[in-house]
Amino acid sequence: MFSFIFSEQFLISTILFATPIVFAAFAALISKKAGILNINVEGSMAIAALTGGLVSYATKSWFLGLLAAVIAGIIMGFILAFFAMKMKTDNVLAGIALNTLASGLTVYILYAVIGVKGDSSLQPSTLIPHIEIPLLSKIPLIGKALFSQNLLVYIAVFTVIALIFLLNRTKLGTHIKAVGFNEEAAKSVGIPTQRIKIIALIITGILSGLGGAYLSMVYLSYFSAGMVAGRGFIGIAAEAMGQGQPLMTLLFAVLFGAVDYFAVGAQTVLSFPYELLNTLPYLMTIVALINFAIYKKYAKGKPKVKKKEQENE
Repeated sequence: MFSFIFSEQFLISTILFATPIVFAAFAALISKKAGILNINVEGSMAIAALTGGLVSYATKSWFLGLLAAVIAGIIMGFILAFFAMKMKTDNVLAGIALNTLASGLTVYILYAVIGVKGDSSLQPSTLIPHIEIPLLSKIPLIGKALFSQNLLVYIAVFTVIALIFLLNRTKLGTHIKAVGFNEEAAKSVGIPTQRIKIIALIITGILSGLGGAYLSMVYLSYFSAGMVAGRGFIGIAAEAMGQGQPLMTLLFAVLFGAVDYFAVGAQTVLSFPYELLNTLPYLMTIVALINFAIYKKYAKGKPKVKKKEQENE
């Protein structure tokens, strides 16, 4: 089993499985920073995956398919903004409702367009290109994993850098954090809080769209009903454990991706029932969140104990 875990194939496949979770986690991160956590990441990825797959097939252009997926993600962000900000509904309940809508709507659109309810394999997507960096891709063990990947993998890496720069070096990033920290205080100093939230949801939609496009134009060559398979929620969990830090969020997203691939790849290595192995990503998410909650509770309680001891002295 150890030869399986420490193999080049395991590293390559971990990145393959982790990339959509990375996009979902970053989508959750930017919306949470603005104080309106987008629970609809899961549904946005599903709509984007379907849109990207169908448009890329119809146009025979991966770029137009990717663009359509991103636009679909943005539209889902606008819909959430309408209900949460205009209609004043609870953003979590609105997100859950949109997730439920997306689950059924994708099947309906698939049937209305191509006459099938399961997947679009009869009309395969135009795949997003694979990019190999000369010389670097020949490095043993890590060469193919890091320097011979799909375009969206490189975009995911760039997104980490872009988010760090946005949140720490730009006026927009400062406003996003201010609105999320205290909306009334931000409004009192002239920050257009509504506009900032909409911008954050647009960025969230773009990232969700990229994650959805990855699933139907890289991970598979077609859209399949239910293909998001909880990755949106796992991304939200990765963001929570990363505590809003892009690098830490990336780390936990990759960790969840590794567990996801292990559940698939280990079926040929271990003698456990595959049904049990398939539950590993979700069990890992639950266990990780429980540990994270215990850690936060301990971290919050520790300073209080010290303060009490100082008062007694």
